[in-house]
Parts: sequence; C-alpha cells; structure tokens
Amino acid sequence: MPSVLLSKLSALISLRGGSLARSSLTVMFWSGARLGTQLAWVLLLARALGASNYGLFSGLAALALAMSGFVGLGLGLRMYQDAARDPRMLSERWRQASLLTTITGVVLAGLYLLVAHAIYATAGGSLLLAIAISELVWAPWVTQVAYAYAARGWMGFASAAPVLLSMARVAAVLLLYLFPAGVSIDTYAWLHGLLTAAASLLLVLDSRRRLAIGSARNAIEWSDIRSGLGFSAMQASTLALSTLDKSFALLWGGEALAGRYVAANRFVSVAALPVDAMVTAALPRLFRAVNKPTDAVRALALLALGAGAYGVVMGGVVWLGSGLVPWLLGPSFAESAAAVRLLALYVPLYCLRILGTNALLGLGWKSWRFFSELLAVAAMGFGIAWRAPIAGLEGVVEVVLGAEALLGALVWGRVIYGMTRRMKEAHE
Repeated sequence: MPSVLLSKLSALISLRGGSLARSSLTVMFWSGARLGTQLAWVLLLARALGASNYGLFSGLAALALAMSGFVGLGLGLRMYQDAARDPRMLSERWRQASLLTTITGVVLAGLYLLVAHAIYATAGGSLLLAIAISELVWAPWVTQVAYAYAARGWMGFASAAPVLLSMARVAAVLLLYLFPAGVSIDTYAWLHGLLTAAASLLLVLDSRRRLAIGSARNAIEWSDIRSGLGFSAMQASTLALSTLDKSFALLWGGEALAGRYVAANRFVSVAALPVDAMVTAALPRLFRAVNKPTDAVRALALLALGAGAYGVVMGGVVWLGSGLVPWLLGPSFAESAAAVRLLALYVPLYCLRILGTNALLGLGWKSWRFFSELLAVAAMGFGIAWRAPIAGLEGVVEVVLGAEALLGALVWGRVIYGMTRRMKEAHE
C-alpha cells in the first residue's frame, strides 16, 4: 500500500533535525523521486493527449493552481511559521488551517467555474468541474501536510508528500492508456481528480496520526485571518507567477502553442526541483534566524553559491538534452525543442530567484515579495499578449525569461539592502 511504502522509506532516510546539509540530503532524495514522477507524468500525458489537448488541460489547470494560493487564506503557511518556532502550536494551527482550507476550497472551486467559463468559453463544464475539484478542493491539503511535517523538522516526510501526489497522477495517465483510442480529455480530467482526491485523503489521515494532531481550539478570530492574509497574498502571487504563463499562452497563443510551451517549460522546470528541495530544508532555519543577521547572511551566501552553481550546470544539461523532446513527446511537439534551448537560461535564473523569494519570506519581508511577484506577473501577462501573436512560441519564452530576470533583480536587491542594514544595526 502507498502508506506503507511512504512509512518505510521515510523512516529509513528521514533525518529529524540535524544540520542543513543532512536535511538537504534527505529532501534531495525525495526531490529526485518527485523529479522522476513529474517527468513521467509530463511525458505520458503529453503523448496521450497531443499538443492541443495537452495545452488546453494545462492552461485550464494553471488558472486553478493560481487561484489555489487563496485556499486556506494563508493559515497553512502561518502554521508552518508558528509551529517551527513553537512546536506546541501545531495542533491549534493545523485545525484552524483545516477549517479554512475546507471552506475556501469549495468557494474558490465555484468561483473558478465562473471565471474559467467566461475566459475560455469553449471549455466544457465537465472538464472545468474535474479540474476545480482536483486543484482547489483536494490538492491544497497536500501542501498543508507538507508544511506540518516541515514545521516539525521532518523534512523527509515533508518532501515525500508531494511525491505520493505525483505518483497518483502518473497512475491516472496509465489508467487512461487502458481506455480505447480517442478517449476524451474529460475522461483524463476525472481520473486526475479522483486519484488526486485519494492521495490527498490518504496523506491527511496518515499525517494526523504521525504528528499526533490533538484536540485544540477551533475558533478562528479576525486576528488569525489578518495574519494569514499576508501569507495568502504572497502564496497566491508565487503560484500566479509559476502557473499563469500557461494560461496566458493558451489565451493569446491558442491550444497548440500552449501545449508546446507547457511541455518545454515542464521539461525545464523538473531540472530545478532539487533547488526547491534545498530551499524547503533551509526555510525553518531562516525563520529562526530572523533576528540573527550574521547567521542569516552566512546561510544565504552558501545557499546562493550552491543554487547558482547547480543552475548553471543543469542549464547546460537542459540545453544539450533539448533535442530529445520531440522524440519523447511525439511529432506534434517538434517546436518545443527550440523553446527548451532558450529556456535553458531559465534554470539558473529560477534557482537564484526562488532562493531570494524564500529568503524574503523567512526574513519577514513578505510585502516586498508579494508586490515584486505581482509586478512580474503583470509584465509577463502584457508581454505574452503582445509577443505571442507576433513571434509565437519564441516570443512567449522571451517574455518569461525577461519576467524572471526582472523579479530576480527586485528580490535580491531587497535582500542585499535589508541584510546590509541589519548587519550595520547589529554592530552599532
């Protein structure tokens, strides 16, 4: 059973506490598993659906993912922050986050159906409903589980949770291959949604037992919501940045262009997953170092060196492997190879940017992160609307690279300025 596998593997490699290096190695293991399952999902689904249907599904799902940043109104991240500082807060914060995740997930699913139908009028109601249930009602629970484990310092379990979700989605594609040829995209969407629900429910039940989530006060006061909203806005802007490029490509470039862009983007994005793992392992330490500028600077310098070096190396690997994309995905994705070569520049940009945005979170500068990401999303949206009809797939990629570079400059400018001031204040 998946829960038994998760238990045995996590018990074998999980390092509860310990140095950042040891935690990073633990997370790296699970990141590798996630990379493999994500890549398998992309390859199998793209081949099964073809460029146009793959672009349609990905663009619609991206809109739902962008909206999912408001599920729970930020109380999941607040749970992460507060329980990392005081483990006794976990049960209370978990129950508060769970209540709002349930309510807002359903509300946002209904809102998604209205918005997506208005923007993409040709998309069927059954397809939209399946995506809404999957990405807004169920998938956010996986993130909450991961936050809860990470708050305890159980980075192996925290990183294993998304792997189980990815495995469920690979299983959904494999089930699709058992259906007769020519099966509709709606069929896959419902398989995707049902297996997402099953994996999410399994993870919630298992995590409650492992973390010994006890009875706690369920009441949510306005102060709780106000505190969470800052996290929610930031979470939503981050998800919008990483997902709305697909929706913009679908809206202004059409289904086929969106499919080729999404395939190229996901092929490149899986190469950056280990840096996400490293940042995940480092975030609790940054939360605790908020008033220790010397420790924070030392940790950030080491992380930046590692992230930058990894990004350069993996960018080269992505460029060299770009020719494999049409062979892996099929002839309808032939144009994706050129996009992958351009997106090789995205890997080092992303690796350094994701470290910088998480540093802003850990060090308490959430507002700057939110407005910087919002500016980058707006620039990306206007840029794709302008360039996609003129330059096609290449224009979309150029805009995405420009938005990533802009955000990186804004983020690291704030981190360097803020840490310089804190260092001066500490020595006065």
